[in-house]
Amino acid sequence: MTESLNASSSRSRYGRLYDHVFAWLCGRGPVYPWHFQWLGVAALYRDLKAILPGVTGRVLDVGCGDKPYARWLRNAGEHIGLDLYAGPQVDVVVGDGEPWPFAGDSFDAVLCTQVLEHVVDVDHVVGEVHRVLKPGATLIVSTPFVYNEHGAPADYRRFSANGLRLFLESDYEILETRRQGGIASTSIVLALNWWETTMNLWRVTRLLKGLVLPAWVLISGVMNLIGFLLDKVDRTDAFYGNVLLVARKTPKRHEGKPS
Repeated sequence: MTESLNASSSRSRYGRLYDHVFAWLCGRGPVYPWHFQWLGVAALYRDLKAILPGVTGRVLDVGCGDKPYARWLRNAGEHIGLDLYAGPQVDVVVGDGEPWPFAGDSFDAVLCTQVLEHVVDVDHVVGEVHRVLKPGATLIVSTPFVYNEHGAPADYRRFSANGLRLFLESDYEILETRRQGGIASTSIVLALNWWETTMNLWRVTRLLKGLVLPAWVLISGVMNLIGFLLDKVDRTDAFYGNVLLVARKTPKRHEGKPS
């Protein structure tokens, strides 16, 4: 979410107007089913809506952006947002590679959604997450598997479900790994994102995009419905677009000194 906020500040007046109207029509975290990216996050929304109300205590939201999931963290005692960029919902700003200004073993849960693919030093971020979590605390992390490059140049990696488990299992008890999406939604998300990206390449197509906005919203909604329904017949568990992992911190690794 943060990358879109920073990008919008450099857009033309027409671009900002389009963004405002589009967000009004299609939502901005969580997005509506007629948003062209809805299929890419629908399963994530569904799973987080079920998981997050059970999270209690002090929660750190890593890469929080606008805190789009705050409504589902209604039982959290404290919800602290951390990000690279300042924003209305960002409580703490840290730079790449900087230590986080929290004591070790100070959080009951960490939420980290769609962030790990964007960070330069992923080992540093994962290390800080582990440091600030209490033993036995919960980590909820999601990351794309099949998805187009986005937020360039800060788009560095992808994790499969098995890859994310392997990356974290030495320091966590993996409670659940969910493969989100199927062949239909994965393909349709890529197609809709390709069209949106292509339409943004030239000034004339950007102008045209505004004129055909109602048709674009309708087409996106129809394709999202088709993808949602066709995913139900994909039983392969191999063509997913996103991964959600829930884990519990184990006390195996020696903790560094609290900052």
